[in-house]
Amino acid sequence: MALKKTVTAILTDKPIAAAGETLLTDCLELDLDAAVQVEIEVAITYGATATAGAVVRVWGAAATGVYTTDPIDEFPLPFTPGAPEKISFQTRASPRFMKVTVLNEDDAVAASTVTVTATVQAVV
Repeated sequence: MALKKTVTAILTDKPIAAAGETLLTDCLELDLDAAVQVEIEVAITYGATATAGAVVRVWGAAATGVYTTDPIDEFPLPFTPGAPEKISFQTRASPRFMKVTVLNEDDAVAASTVTVTATVQAVV
């Protein structure tokens, strides 16, 4: 059994409106059929006057495009107003397909950019 790592930018330089969330359609779909491990890395830049951070939501699907109504995982992001932040975390490799969204919890200030990268280790 051999393992292969694949790194994919699944959401790139996306702004998030105040109290907004990126859409599932904004995110590339990950096929986790042979995955044994999934790591998500998120880079976000908050507005200088922001008073709240953001949350990454992980969505799973048994069939392509048919996502659960509730996220399978959620991870709060570090928060510093006006500054870039980056975090990596591992999530489940159990759904067949996966996407992520990012929710801006600040009601008044947009997050200027968010980029999400996935590293999938799979059996080949």
